[in-house]
Amino acid sequence: MKNWITKSSKIVYKNQRFSIREDQIVRPDGTDGVYHVMDRPSVVVVVPITKNGEIYFIQINRYTTKETRWELPAGSSDKQNELLASKRELEEETGLTSDNWVSLGTIEVAPGMTGQLEYVFVARDVELTNKNKQDEENISNMQKFSYKKVLEMIKKGEIANGPTISAIMKASLVLSL
Repeated sequence: MKNWITKSSKIVYKNQRFSIREDQIVRPDGTDGVYHVMDRPSVVVVVPITKNGEIYFIQINRYTTKETRWELPAGSSDKQNELLASKRELEEETGLTSDNWVSLGTIEVAPGMTGQLEYVFVARDVELTNKNKQDEENISNMQKFSYKKVLEMIKKGEIANGPTISAIMKASLVLSL
């Protein structure tokens, strides 16, 4: 199979969080086209697990969906090493820390419009430090759930965030959840 060819690229929009690039391309079938790509920094998502196997979630209200839902702690890597970014995000959003981290690799966020990667980490044996900044993150609650309860919540739509569901799935394949 032939590859895509990029003839030219230009940034058509840019802000602090992302940019939109317009590429003049040649498709694998040889036809010309235009492709718009969102360039964003990588993100991290953390699956925080207690010694008893429960998973911590945060409840967050998102402007874009106008919904309050349960999600895993996550955020931008800010060009930082992904493990360090995961540790930072976990503590900032939950006040939890861990000395036992496992990398589960990456997930493609939305490959039809961005090359952005999501780095998934498990934080085992998490402990509460009370240093969380929930107000700054628009986080209203934090709670731990059993893996069985998490699956029920996904089924009911109480957990609907794609990166969260992907990370839970990836963790379940690697760990004994």
